[in-house]
Amino acid sequence: MRKILGGTLLVLLLAVIAGCASSGSDVQASGPPANAAGAWSGYAGVGTVSAPVTLRLTQNGGNVSGDLTVAGSSELTGPVRGTVRGNMLQLEMQSGRTIAPMTVGKDQITGIIGAGPVTLRRTN
Repeated sequence: MRKILGGTLLVLLLAVIAGCASSGSDVQASGPPANAAGAWSGYAGVGTVSAPVTLRLTQNGGNVSGDLTVAGSSELTGPVRGTVRGNMLQLEMQSGRTIAPMTVGKDQITGIIGAGPVTLRRTN
């Protein structure tokens, strides 16, 4: 019973955090593409259930390509390609797995990767 309750609470907590992260972002999918090119690093997840993330992107107009690394997740590690429309970044893994849209700011990318929120900061 205790394991079921603990697991249920964890799932609910992640759902609430995901909802807060996505509703608080100011995604604008129109206008000129934001500058997503460069090296980014940060963490995905919450507290002790988080993993380091790195993202390197090159950009040509609204098209981006590069590499994503989420520590401990082979499904979210490898080449990516995608688009930037306004400040909305949409990435897809080479495997075909689509990543939820993220928001690009001047020096920060925020969104959801896997089951948790992600915040990346520009490193170059």
